[in-house]
Amino acid sequence: MHHYALFPSTNSRPLLTINQHRLALSISSSTMDKLKSLLLFLTIIVLSSSFALCYQDFDVDNRQDPEQRRLRQCRQECQQHGQQQRTQCERRCEEQYRRERQEQGEATGRGSNSRDPEQRLQQCRQQCQQQQRGQQQRVQCEHRCEEQYRQERREQGRDAAAGSRDPARRQYEECRQQCGRQRHDEQQRRQCESRCEAQYEEERREHRRHGNPGREGQQEQEQEREREQQSRKQSEADNNPYLFDSESFYEQVRSEHGRVRILQNFLQKSKLLLGIANYRVAIAEAKPHAFFAPHHLDADVIYFVAQGRGAITTIRHEKKETHNLQRGDILYVPAGSIVYFVNKDSNERLELIELINPVSTPGRFEVFYGTGPRDQSPLSSFSDEILEAAFNTRSDRLQKLFRNQKKIMQASEEQIRELSRQSSEGHQWPFGGSESEGTFNILRKRPSHSSRRGQMHEADGHDYSPLKQLDIRVSYANLSSGSMIAPFFNTRSIKIAVPVKGEAYFEMVCPHLSEQLESGGEQQEEEQGRRQSYQKIRSEMSTGKVLVIPPGHPAVTVASGSENFEAVCFEINAERNERNFLAGKNNVFNNMDRAAKELAFGMPAREVDEVFQEQKEQVIVAGPEERDHGRRRPVLPMLDFVAAFM
Repeated sequence: MHHYALFPSTNSRPLLTINQHRLALSISSSTMDKLKSLLLFLTIIVLSSSFALCYQDFDVDNRQDPEQRRLRQCRQECQQHGQQQRTQCERRCEEQYRRERQEQGEATGRGSNSRDPEQRLQQCRQQCQQQQRGQQQRVQCEHRCEEQYRQERREQGRDAAAGSRDPARRQYEECRQQCGRQRHDEQQRRQCESRCEAQYEEERREHRRHGNPGREGQQEQEQEREREQQSRKQSEADNNPYLFDSESFYEQVRSEHGRVRILQNFLQKSKLLLGIANYRVAIAEAKPHAFFAPHHLDADVIYFVAQGRGAITTIRHEKKETHNLQRGDILYVPAGSIVYFVNKDSNERLELIELINPVSTPGRFEVFYGTGPRDQSPLSSFSDEILEAAFNTRSDRLQKLFRNQKKIMQASEEQIRELSRQSSEGHQWPFGGSESEGTFNILRKRPSHSSRRGQMHEADGHDYSPLKQLDIRVSYANLSSGSMIAPFFNTRSIKIAVPVKGEAYFEMVCPHLSEQLESGGEQQEEEQGRRQSYQKIRSEMSTGKVLVIPPGHPAVTVASGSENFEAVCFEINAERNERNFLAGKNNVFNNMDRAAKELAFGMPAREVDEVFQEQKEQVIVAGPEERDHGRRRPVLPMLDFVAAFM
C-alpha cells in the first residue's frame, strides 16, 4: 500500500488525465464567459456611439430650418446621378430652396428680412466648412452659396421694382409659390409654372386692351416701363460675361461703421475669364472714424484709395510701418502682413479698392482676424491648453481678451491721433522708380494724357517697384461729360475697370458669344470651318459695377452722365503691353502703306486718309452727343477690318 502510494501504477494515470481535462474545461468555460461579457460590453459601446451619431445628425437637422433640411435631402438624392445630371439636379434643388425662402420671407414680412440674404450666405458658407471634407468640394459648395446669394438679391430687386400696386404680378408670384410646393414631381411643377405665366400674360394683354385711364393708369404704365427697363438691364448684365453688377458682390464683413464687399470669382461668371481666374476684387468702405481690426490675408493685395483719407499700419517681419492715406494712393501689402486702418475724416467716407492675388489656393483667399470670439479668429480657435502654454496666461484671461471683439468699430479722436502718429505721406519720385514699398500717389504724377476733355494717369513698375514684381499697371481715367476714350485695344494686358464716380456706357467688339463657345472641345472644333463673326457688347457703367476688357478686344467708353466719369483700372500682364488706338490723331491706320489701305478698305488711299485724319484729337475725344451731325463722311467697314486684329 505504501509502495503504491509513493509510486502510482499505470492504471492511475487516466484518472489524472481526466482531472486535468476537467480543470481545463473549467478554465475555458470561465474564459469564454469573460469573452462573452467583453463582447457584450463592446457591442453596447458601439451601439451607444451609433445612437449618439444618429442623435447628433438628428440634432443638426433640428437646428436647421425645414427649407435647409429639404435642400440637404434633395442634394443627397442628386448624388445618385451622373456628373452632368447631378449638377442640373443640384441647381433645381437650390431654385426650389430659394422659392421656399422667398415664400417664407413674404409670409413674415419683407421689411424684417431685408438682411436675410447676407445672413443665409454666412450660414451657407459655415455649413460648407463643416460638411464638405475635400478642398475642391468645399470650394464648389461656397460657389453655390454665393450664386444663391446673388440670385436672392436679384429676386429682391425685381420684386421691389414690380411694386405693390400690381395685382396681376402679385397673383403671378403667389401662383408660382403654389407650384413650388409640388417639389416631388419636377414635370408637374414646370407645367404649373407655365400655366401661371400664361395666365399672367393674358391678364396683362387684357389690361392693355381695355386701357387704364387716369393718374393711377399712368403710374402703372410708368411702373411697367421701369420694370421692363430693369429687366433689360439685368438681362444685359447676365448675358455679358465681362460685366459684373452690384449683385455680383457679397459682404464678407459688415457693421454699422462699414463693410467689405468681395466680387465673385471671375471664372464663376465665364470660362472666357480664365486668364484672371486667380485674381479677386474687393471694396472696403469705412464710415467716419471707423477702425478695421488687425487682420492678414493669404494673398498679395494692391490697395487704391478711391475716396477719403485715413491711416494704415502694416506689420511684417516685426517691422511696423504707418502711412497716411489720401485719394489716389496706391499701396502694396504682401501676403501674411498684419494690416489695420482707420478713417481719419469726421464727415467723408473712406473707400479702398483692392486687387487681391491669392498665394495659397488659386482664386480663393481667406481673411484671418487677430481678435474675435471663438471660431471667429485664428487665436481664439486654438484649444485652451495650447493658448495657455503659448501666452503663459490662464485661459479665462485669454477668453476675456478675445471675446466680443468686433471687426469694424468706432475710434475716438485721441485713438485716431495715436494711430496716425509717425505716419508717412504718399510720394511721387521725380526721376521714376520707388525706393520704398510705401504708398505712391498716382494723381500727383504728371498725366500720360491731358486735355480739356479729361486726363489719364498711369503708374507702372518704373514708378512703384511692387507693380513690376506683380506685372501690374494701375491707371486712373477722368472723362468730362460727353467725352469718350477713342476705340483702342491692349496687346497683352487684361484690364479690370472699377468706376469710382459718375456714369458712362461702354462698347466692345468681341467674337460671337454663344453656349458653344463656353462648352469648348468638340463643338469648337466643329465651328472651325465656319466664318468668324463678331458681336458688339454694350453696357452701362456706374459705381458698384466692374468691367473686364480682354487683350485684343477693341473697346470704347463714353461719359454719359451730367458729371465727370472716373474709374480706376488694374491691368494684368502689363509688361510689354502696348495700347493701339483705332481712331484719333494717333491711330495705327495712319502708319499703313497706301496699297494696304486701298486693298483693305476697297477705297482710294486718299479717301481713307481723309477719314482717319479728320479727327484732330487723340486718346480722349468728343463723344457722340458732341459730334457735329451736319457733316457726313464715308463709313468704313470698321468691324471687318478690326477682325484682322483679333
